[in-house]
Amino acid sequence: MTSAILQALLPLVESCKPDDQQGKLIMLLLTSRIRGTTMLPVERRENILAFVEEKGCANIEEMAERFDVSQMTIRRDIRTLEQEDKLRVTYGGAVSKSFLMEDIPYEKKNAVNIEEKKSIAHEALKQIREGQIVLLDSGTSTMALAKLMMRMKVTVITTDLKIALQLSDSSTVKVFTTGGIVSAITKAHTDVAALSFLDSINADIAFLATNSWSLNNGVTTASNDHYYVRRKMMERANKTVLLADSSKFGASSMKTIARLEELDCIITDSKFDEENLAAIRAAGGNIILPS
Repeated sequence: MTSAILQALLPLVESCKPDDQQGKLIMLLLTSRIRGTTMLPVERRENILAFVEEKGCANIEEMAERFDVSQMTIRRDIRTLEQEDKLRVTYGGAVSKSFLMEDIPYEKKNAVNIEEKKSIAHEALKQIREGQIVLLDSGTSTMALAKLMMRMKVTVITTDLKIALQLSDSSTVKVFTTGGIVSAITKAHTDVAALSFLDSINADIAFLATNSWSLNNGVTTASNDHYYVRRKMMERANKTVLLADSSKFGASSMKTIARLEELDCIITDSKFDEENLAAIRAAGGNIILPS
């Protein structure tokens, strides 16, 4: 398509007002492609920033193609954006400031959003029935749930050592750990031994935790090991529930564990505004708020 035709199409494309996030990203890419090298550097950087924030991360080759400029131009632009503290430059590309590059230490997670996690746990407890086999992911939200399960007659299988120790004081809960190497950061089993154990069981319900979830990327993790363990939990359970407070929404990381529509429900706190709740539901997420 010639430059003259592209420029003629620009007003029509810019007049479109998509409501969903995916539509907005498509419009951004079309506009950027049409405007091409005629775009002012400051305007191009704004569009690059929006593109990276929308995706969570992007490589230089991809951005150069999308914005129809050289890779050297993209490198200069993302360095400028990093100097302005708007994104982070990585080897071969850039990530948004909300993109998590590594797991968050257990102690740091345990000290924040305590009341929100308690309210989520109380709502999650309603999903469990006596006699069920329950999978508990590692995390502080799932630990809050474990503390409420102490008098239930259930079987719990967990990768989290702290959760296992908590439930071992119960006279009614039968608790198993998956075994395997323990992560020094998350205090959870993560390797092939954990996967092998999970592959041998059938569970009624799995409760997943996360440090990051978003409309576009779903539930994400910075760890390959945690990715495989959580996917296996989903596979071996009849029902999968995400426990995630609102402070983690909008953040993203390297690996997508599940799209929002893959989850049976998402239990979060009541701090969400109606706009975000509507967007999550439109993306296929079944949101449950504490009652």
